[in-house]
Amino acid sequence: MLALLGTRRIATLCACVVTLLSAASLAATDRPADTRDHVGIVHRARGQVQIERNGVLIKDVTAGHTLARRDQLSTGPGSRVILSFKDGSQLAVGENAQLVIADFMREEGRRSGALILDLIRGAIRLVAAKPKEAPTKRVEVRTTAATISSRGVDVWSSCIGDKLAVLVLKGKVDVRNDAGLVILDRKRLGTFVADRLSAPEKPSVWPKARAQESLLAVAFR
Repeated sequence: MLALLGTRRIATLCACVVTLLSAASLAATDRPADTRDHVGIVHRARGQVQIERNGVLIKDVTAGHTLARRDQLSTGPGSRVILSFKDGSQLAVGENAQLVIADFMREEGRRSGALILDLIRGAIRLVAAKPKEAPTKRVEVRTTAATISSRGVDVWSSCIGDKLAVLVLKGKVDVRNDAGLVILDRKRLGTFVADRLSAPEKPSVWPKARAQESLLAVAFR
C-alpha cells in the first residue's frame, strides 16, 4: 500500500514538472531569444491576429506583444493590426493578410538601418520613419510582383483584381521588378503591376475618393 502511494506521488510530481517545463518552453518561444531580434511591438490589434515564430504559432496576439525579426504575421477576416517599429515606422495591416518581417536594423550613428518586409497577401500602409543620419537606410516591401523601395514615406499597397496596386500618399518610392521601374513621387500617384515579368504600369494620380476608399482596407472603424 505504501509502495503504491509512493508511486502515485512520484507520478504526480513528474506530471507537474513536465507541465512546468512545457509552459516554460512555450513562454520562451513567445519572446525573441536574442534581444537584438526585438524589432518593435504590436501597437493596436482587432480580431484574429497570429504570429508564427521559430515554428511555433502564437494565437490571439494583442496590443503590446513583442515583434521579432523573421516573425510571420497573419490576420483573419475583418481583422486589423498596427505594428510599431523601433525606428519610429508604423505598419497598418488589413484583413486576410500575411507578411514576414524579413529584416530590421536600427540606425546607429552613421550606420544605415533597414526595414524589409515580405508581403505575401493583403493590404498594408507603411509610414516609414525618415533616416536620422544615415541617408542610405534601406526600406523595402517585397511582393511576388515587384519590390517597393522607399525612405521616409507613406505608402499603401494591396492587390486589386489580379494586379498589385501601389499608392503613394507622401514621399517617394521606386516600384521595380525584372521588367522595369517606375517612380512615384507625388501625392496619390499610383501604379499597377501584373507580375515579375511585366513592367509596372505608367503612374497616374488617383482621385481623392478612390484613394480614401483604398485606405479603408487597413483602417480601424
